[in-house]
Amino acid sequence: MPDPESCPTKGLSYPGFDVGQRRRRLRSLLDPDVLGVDLLDAARQLDIAMSDLAGGSGAPPGFDPRRFLAPGVPRVRPVLVLLSARAARPDDDSGLGRFPDASTEQLAVAAELLHVAIVCHDAALGRQGGRRRRAARRLISGAVGVLGGNHLTLRALELARTSEAPELVGELLDAMREISEGHALAQRLDGNVPAPEDVLGVADGHSGAVFSFACRAGARLAGADRPVVTALGRYGRHAGIAWHIAEDLAALDLDGENPASSVEDRAADRRPSFTVSVACTRDPGLDEAWRRLGHHPDAGLATEIVARIEASGAPTAGREALAQEAWAARRSLMTIRPSLHRDALDRLVMRLAT
Repeated sequence: MPDPESCPTKGLSYPGFDVGQRRRRLRSLLDPDVLGVDLLDAARQLDIAMSDLAGGSGAPPGFDPRRFLAPGVPRVRPVLVLLSARAARPDDDSGLGRFPDASTEQLAVAAELLHVAIVCHDAALGRQGGRRRRAARRLISGAVGVLGGNHLTLRALELARTSEAPELVGELLDAMREISEGHALAQRLDGNVPAPEDVLGVADGHSGAVFSFACRAGARLAGADRPVVTALGRYGRHAGIAWHIAEDLAALDLDGENPASSVEDRAADRRPSFTVSVACTRDPGLDEAWRRLGHHPDAGLATEIVARIEASGAPTAGREALAQEAWAARRSLMTIRPSLHRDALDRLVMRLAT
């Protein structure tokens, strides 16, 4: 576990590596060799449970949640539910060969549905342009996406309501309120380059809220005391923001084979980017160039923006912010009793930062 008095961003260098490798690393963070526990059987059972539990009555015509729940895709949010439940119950340190019980399975699915609902709303309400938007819009239309997101949110609430811990409904409602505030903030920022603190606010209201719910839900299912629930929720908050920054760095793809193309696509998506926001605070006029690129694709302008972002040192600032959030998540675990599953949570964010 980390030393509370030290900081991981001091004196560190961040050598570049290709972003394809970074994406593979993000997917590989849930491997047994990384976590120290084997979740493969649990993941297979979850694939089956997702299809069964994501449906329910009231889905809009033409909406199939299974399109967003392809089998075999690593899902960090259900893993957080499972690991938090066991970390909050350290006396049971057996492996996670299968889901402990039906309630834990339902909450693991609910956490993932909450995330997929955000994806649906973002794809339906966002501007057409980038590869991510185009891929999402091939799966859903705008109206179906909004209604489908609402349906998945309600399904998550129904699953929480039928769980063994009545407090989970309140936990989920709190997360939904934060997500709604995050959506409102993101819409206010649409078309502009936000300040770095606003980007972190969006991350907090999306990944931070969902990850925190997943961890608190696991702790609630385990019957943990309030300090344990709070500590795991705080871990999830920082881990979610760290995950958001890591995905942002991967999407910007400055170390890839064609960074200009990735930057052009990112600008078209008009999603808040922490790295770009930092660069714009350091390079006057870059925000206007970024907005122009978002409205009118231009390979030459994209190449210029890549050079200006790198010259500003913003990618290093992004990696430092990632390391700081991961460090804060690890510190949150220090009050949790040592166990195999607490260590797995620690390894997850430690490897995310490196």
